[in-house]
Amino acid sequence: MNTAIKNFQILDNAYGILGIEFMSAAQALDFRDFKFGRGVTKAKEVIRKYVDFLDEDRPLYHDHTKMKELVKSCEILGEVEKIVGSLE
Repeated sequence: MNTAIKNFQILDNAYGILGIEFMSAAQALDFRDFKFGRGVTKAKEVIRKYVDFLDEDRPLYHDHTKMKELVKSCEILGEVEKIVGSLE
């Protein structure tokens, strides 16, 4: 039982880290003035449906929670695969 609980915590933390990485990537892309690939553009669109551009200081707890749930749901992956095909 202890191992199952620890594995759940590890997986939950991994979702949180991936969420932060996705938020950071979307923020960085918003500063760039380039045309990105279709998959990257779609991924950023999905992220921006849930988390707004960070243009002023605000607590990021709610954004982090939304992104963690978004990563868990695999919505980003599903939408990107609709555009570019299977990533397997």
